[in-house]
Amino acid sequence: MLEQRPDCFSYCSTAVGREEQAYQEIARLLRHGINVVTISTIPMVYPRSAPEKWRELLESACREGGSTFYASGCEPGIVSLNLPVAILAGAGQIDSYRIDEYALNLDLAYPIWDVLHESMGFGKPDGHVPARIASGKVRHDWEAVVRFIADVLGIELDSVELDWETLLAPDELTTRLGPIPAGTICGHRWRLAGVVGGEPVVAIQYFATVSSTPWPQSWPEPEGGAGMVHRIEGRPGMRVHFAFDPGPGERANPSLAFTGQSIVNAIPHVVQAPPGLLEPVVGRSVVTRQARTAARS
Repeated sequence: MLEQRPDCFSYCSTAVGREEQAYQEIARLLRHGINVVTISTIPMVYPRSAPEKWRELLESACREGGSTFYASGCEPGIVSLNLPVAILAGAGQIDSYRIDEYALNLDLAYPIWDVLHESMGFGKPDGHVPARIASGKVRHDWEAVVRFIADVLGIELDSVELDWETLLAPDELTTRLGPIPAGTICGHRWRLAGVVGGEPVVAIQYFATVSSTPWPQSWPEPEGGAGMVHRIEGRPGMRVHFAFDPGPGERANPSLAFTGQSIVNAIPHVVQAPPGLLEPVVGRSVVTRQARTAARS
């Protein structure tokens, strides 16, 4: 690959459990003058808030190779970054901005017991801390989004705080992957919030349930099922629901297709951009070129 010197390399290998290796592999490509787009290095979606170690490594590699790096995020990634910018173009006074992500019916949508049980805590006893929270993955993957939206709004945050809770099954619940015993975890919620003066002003909130989880009254309703709801309090107030539908004959999970397409669409922009680390890219240069009715040369 290094000998072929492509204009751009799409790096989609996982960085989970191999972060050092992933960053070093990307840096090697950049040093050889190969531009890189990736979904893998999630904190780098907003380079100025990324860990200094990784930011400096990739910045140095871009300088050495005269290359450009762009990270879009992962499943669905740019919905948390590009969409807020578009929405805020028509905003006035902003009191708060919160993205509620609803991962519902996970036993149907993502039927892998090891993930649901070990990573997300379904079926674990009361008092168990889900691995995503205990490992720091929530802050690792989502803090960049909170800081990006705050910076877009010109808000200087005092801190970024995490709060979370689990739901316990009132009775044995039936799921596609087997029963969840009464008194064990059947859902959870976390919120990562940028705080100013003790009040959350920019936040990401995540809800995870299985198909038989009873919805608590204290949680905001999903309003249309799984997906994301962008909630803006201000003048005007706004609420935007974003969800995926499979296309005709499509077998792949549409959110995964969306994730991959976002870096493919960005390749021409990245190739033409000056060397360095790109922040979230919004505009015509990253729009799909596959419109069925588009004029053809």
